[in-house]
Order: sequence, then structure tokens, then C-alpha cells
Amino acid sequence: MSKEKKWQLIEATPAIDLTILQIQYHYYKNPRNGKTIKTVVINGNDSVNVVALTKDKKVIMVRQFRFGIGDYTLELPGGMLDEGETVVTAAKRELREETGYAGKNWQVLGKIQSNPVFMDCLVYHYLVEEVVVQHELELDDAEDVEVEEVALADIPTLIKEGLIQHPHAISAFYFLGIK
Repeated sequence: MSKEKKWQLIEATPAIDLTILQIQYHYYKNPRNGKTIKTVVINGNDSVNVVALTKDKKVIMVRQFRFGIGDYTLELPGGMLDEGETVVTAAKRELREETGYAGKNWQVLGKIQSNPVFMDCLVYHYLVEEVVVQHELELDDAEDVEVEEVALADIPTLIKEGLIQHPHAISAFYFLGIK
């Protein structure tokens, strides 16, 4: 696509403030046809995902109820950054709160756009090794989490069979080189 075709933001207006997310209407002029269209953009904090590995190469995963689908998913521990928090601090906090685990050798795997169709935030993926349980769970009122250890070698099969479907978990495994 030609870089000379630029969408022009005409106006941005607030729609709904949901505390952790703000919804706005953005009015853009389409460079192809000159028409102005109304879009919805969700502004939110960036988030983190953690691939936490035990010494025997098991991945710490969480089975967590997700309101959007009304069911449980098998995914990596993670969550949104708190105000003023660094990405690595959020990753360590989320791992501790959701699983009770802590570990060594924190490394950034990569980052992705959460959902660029209508969101402006990023998801950062981290790897941490030699994790062990060191804390009690510290779940939020809206969380119901079961911690599971899954063999790293089983991850590709679980993805192919649809047992791991969360796109952020799948992208973290991609960065790790698991396909």
C-alpha cells in the first residue's frame, strides 16, 4: 500500500469511560473515497504475558474464566499494567498474584498489538526460568484461577487441538519458538 494514502483523523470524542478502558469515537477520512467514517477505539493500559518455566521444562499456565466467552481458557498468567508501573514489574506482579510463582532470568520475548482493529495497547511477552511457588495467590474479586503445570513439549499439540486458544498465549509461544 502506498504510504501516500493517509487516513486523516478528523475528530476524536469520548464515548464511555469504563475506568480500566476508555471508549472513543474517531472520525476518519478515507483516502480512497474521501468519505468520513465513524470508528470505535478502545484506549487501555498495556499488558503483560509470562511464559514461566520450571527446571523440568513445565510451563505454568492458568485456567481462568473469561467473561467474553462465558467459559474457561487455558492461558499464560498476565494482565494489565497498573498506573506508573514498569512492564517487567507488572510481569513479576501478575505471575506472583495469579500463580504464586517467582523465578530467575527474566527476558523480554517480544511485544504485539493487543487488537489493532479497535485497541491502541500493546501486550509484552516475558520468559522467566526456574520458577517455584513462593507466595499465596492474590486474586482480584473478578478472578477465578486454577494453576496448571503443562509440559513445554505438549504446547504445540494443545494449540493444534484447540485447548489453548488465547491469542496472546499463542503469540508468546511463537516468540519462544514453539509452533
